[in-house]
Amino acid sequence: MTPRASATLLTLGGVWGASFLFIKVVVEETSPLELVAGRLLFGAVAIVALMALRRTPVPRRPSLLAKVCFMALMSNVIPFFLIAWAEVHIPSGTASVLNSTMPLFTALFAAAFLAEEHLTAARLAGLMAGFLGVAVLTGSDVLRITDSDVLGQLAVVGAAACYGFGAVFARTLLRSEEPLTLSGLQLVAGTALAVPLLLAVEGAPDYSLSIKAWLSLLTLGVAGSGLAYVAYLWLVDHVGSVRASLVTYIIPVVGLLLGWAVLDEHIGINTGLGAALIILGVASVVRGQAPASERAPASTAVAAE
Repeated sequence: MTPRASATLLTLGGVWGASFLFIKVVVEETSPLELVAGRLLFGAVAIVALMALRRTPVPRRPSLLAKVCFMALMSNVIPFFLIAWAEVHIPSGTASVLNSTMPLFTALFAAAFLAEEHLTAARLAGLMAGFLGVAVLTGSDVLRITDSDVLGQLAVVGAAACYGFGAVFARTLLRSEEPLTLSGLQLVAGTALAVPLLLAVEGAPDYSLSIKAWLSLLTLGVAGSGLAYVAYLWLVDHVGSVRASLVTYIIPVVGLLLGWAVLDEHIGINTGLGAALIILGVASVVRGQAPASERAPASTAVAAE
């Protein structure tokens, strides 16, 4: 990767690694759905403001808007809720490690839906190592399927699967759309989906939060969901969906360290060994990945819909 892509990847990993700490802080004072709605709203405001400053044109093709709504559901609303709910029951560091399985799912979905992607023997071995890491991390707890801790762990794995599918779906859209435009539409669509859902399920939200929780929610929205997502889509566009998911090497390290240093979370042997196996699996999966596809001219993209 270029120096610019490498720097973007490192910064993105730091921001998203810290997000698990911020989520833990917020869910101690409000519900997961309120966190999702607030996070998306702040992210949408930040990106729409950036688009306005840059005078970015907004496409209004119905076919694109429908795809963006689907992408927002899979890449934002569902995984944001699953991780927020999970962190009510499990440590933030554990959530950050389990979330790092995203590239494993990205590779599976890429091989299924993208012609240029294939599952080689090395990548299959990587998938096995990565999912073995999940088994080691959860340990014998996984046998108690109804326990809240186990359900929390499975919820994060489900969120990682959503992220993996969303990364591949985003790659198809980035062949005809700019990252800033796509991320802005996606966050607006996610907010439009999350707010009515919150009102229907919980009624009027109560954001009587401490300053610490408000700052965490604001950072989650503006940095973690807004600006960082533009950077992520830029990476997907320039280096491919699976190489962009290398960010998950950084996320668990940052997440574990912050959980230990700030929240006094314990890092057990199974967590460390599971994280090592997951990272080893991810390394095998992303090795020799195909380059990103070239973006098609806008006129071609419109004609193809």
